[in-house]
Amino acid sequence: MNAENETEQEIIGLIHKHKKINVKKNHIYKIIALTSFVTFCLVAFLYFGSSLFSIKPSTGPMGKISLPVAGSSTGNDVKVTAETRNLEPGQYVWLAVDKPDIGLCWPKAQRIEQNLKFITTIYECGPKEPYTLSLYAVTKTVNDQWQEWIDRKMFGGLPMPPDKRRLDSVRLILKG
Repeated sequence: MNAENETEQEIIGLIHKHKKINVKKNHIYKIIALTSFVTFCLVAFLYFGSSLFSIKPSTGPMGKISLPVAGSSTGNDVKVTAETRNLEPGQYVWLAVDKPDIGLCWPKAQRIEQNLKFITTIYECGPKEPYTLSLYAVTKTVNDQWQEWIDRKMFGGLPMPPDKRRLDSVRLILKG
């Protein structure tokens, strides 16, 4: 009977030992899974965290002229559909006709509200040839110069702003 008891004890001992090994394996798998999850979360936070808690927009200033599309033929009255986004205070939105080959532009009345979609009509009476219509975000100094130029009804072009001020442009054809 004693030998039988010892055998049962050994069997029970082996079962407990086997269970402990399985428990340890399960414990290790859980630790690996948790570590992987925490690592994933940390990487995601580092990658996306700055944009989640940023006060500034995630992208810089943006502008897009939707209509007319590049290559379109226009008359003197040009209906323009466009939008601007992410412009900070102190930037002023204007449409202008550019002549890059001579470095001059002709601002078009009226100044446009920033960070909105808009539709306006400009008047273009230049030579019957291709021209570039640009959407600009300019400084207060340039804004004041352009507004004075419009108010005084001047005809000569003004120096084009730096390229970094151009949000978008389309090449158009003025038809006769």
